[in-house]
Order: sequence, then C-alpha cells, then structure tokens
Amino acid sequence: MKSRTIRVPHGTGEVSLHYLEWGSAKAERVAVCVHGISRNAHDFRWLGDCLAEVGWRVLSFDMVGRGKSEWLADPKGYIVPVYVQHMVHAMSRLGLENVDWIGTSMGGLIGMGLAVSNAPLRSLVLNDVGPFISAGALAGIAAAVAHPPSLVSVAEVVGYLKGRFTPYGPVSDAQWQELAAGSVRKDADGTLRLHYDPAISAPMEGITPADVDLWGLYDRIKVPVMALRGAVSPILDQPTAEAMTHRGPHAMLFTFHNITHPLWLADNEQMHLVRDWLLGHPRGEDLPD
Repeated sequence: MKSRTIRVPHGTGEVSLHYLEWGSAKAERVAVCVHGISRNAHDFRWLGDCLAEVGWRVLSFDMVGRGKSEWLADPKGYIVPVYVQHMVHAMSRLGLENVDWIGTSMGGLIGMGLAVSNAPLRSLVLNDVGPFISAGALAGIAAAVAHPPSLVSVAEVVGYLKGRFTPYGPVSDAQWQELAAGSVRKDADGTLRLHYDPAISAPMEGITPADVDLWGLYDRIKVPVMALRGAVSPILDQPTAEAMTHRGPHAMLFTFHNITHPLWLADNEQMHLVRDWLLGHPRGEDLPD
C-alpha cells in the first residue's frame, strides 16, 4: 500500500487529494474506492489488499476535508457535485479507464453522479446507499458529523466508533484498532480529533433537512450495479433497496442481517462477495436499454 497525492482543479485554483494505492499500475482491472461523509481512504484497507491479491490496481481516495486531503477555504464546496468533478479530473490525470467504482454512503452518491457523466466507469458498487435517503436519516448524519468529540486515546476512539456504528457486523478487535488509528489526527495539545474538517457539515447548517430523491439520476445509470445493505440501516431502507433491483440498472442486492450503516468491507464474506461480483463483469458490459 502506497500513499500518494494528486492536484485537481477547484474554483480558480487547485486542491490536493490524497489516496492510497495497491497493485501494479499495469493491472488490467482498476478499482476506485471512496468513503462516507466523515470517513477516509483507510476504510478500504482490507478490500484494497483483497483485490490487489487477484490482480487489481486499487486507489482509495480521501475527499477534500478528510484524511490527508486538503481542507477547503470555503466550506460551501463540501458537496457531492464538487466531489464528482474532483474525481473526474483525478481519474483523467491518472489515466484511469474502465473503473470499478466502490463507494460507501457518500462515496456511492459520488459514483452515481459519475455513472451518468462521461466518467470511465465499467461497474458500480453502492455500499449501503441508494437514490433515496430520508430527511430523518440525513438529520442524524448531520448531527453526528457537526460536533466531533475530543478523544484522548485510540482505545477511546474505538469505543466511540463502536458506539456510533452499532450493530457493526464482523470487524475484529485488531481491525477496530486500525480503523481507529486511521480515523484521527493529533492536535498540538495532544488531543485526538476525528480526521476531517468540522466544516464539512457547513452546507447542511441552517437548512431544514429534506428527503434526497435521486431516482431520476439512478434510472439513467447504464453500467452494472451491486447494492450492499445492512438490514437495520437507516440510510438504505428496504423499500428503496428493493426498488433498486427493478428500476434503472436493476441492481443486484445483497443484504446482511443485523448490521447498520455502513458495511465495513473488512471480513472475507463481504470482501469476497464484492470481488466475485466484479469478476462477473470482466468487460464492464452495458445494460440493455
């Protein structure tokens, strides 16, 4: 796993995006992974290893304001359409083609936006997200992100993450330690802070949450779609998930019992399911009209 950065256009200038990379630059298959709203590239640590072992080149990005990517001077830029443009430029500058896009939550919304643009996607994996998110679920996300806690140890971070994402499914103690270590930065006074700009919630402040309805976008997607869902997820509800299987790209749905949002893609069952589904689309064939 290598740590890299790339600069992409933003406004009248550029910003730096950080990403982790696995595998060979000459690999025939390329996967791009993007995290949820307050997470970062390290969430795909195990899936990156899994795919690289069978020949993929994998790039997992920190969106602006997260991880080691640059923070924006104007927080109004922390919105999905901006992230879509950043990734269009990043993939172009890196020469990526026929990309398998794997997006968790916000990363899935970005992938949906790319799938109806001219971005070179061959398939789309939506990890616990879909074209409809209720206002109540959005309000819960906004509240959790707006006021990141002060923490004093990695063990405390583990406790915070477990509490926030219960029931969280199969994640080992060692994996929680690694997720926690990758989730924080250290302030000058030694305090640990979650590794994102608190201003990422600024575009949601002062706005009454409303349902997000992206069915019009989803119905235009022409690449194969895999949908993963935690059975008790507040973000991807069952009616939406079921509708995704018979609208637009007719997603193939996999539901995991007693797991909330999101799936961490850290155990063999989940990782191998993603890998095997991707291997079933070797040419990235389009769906019939």
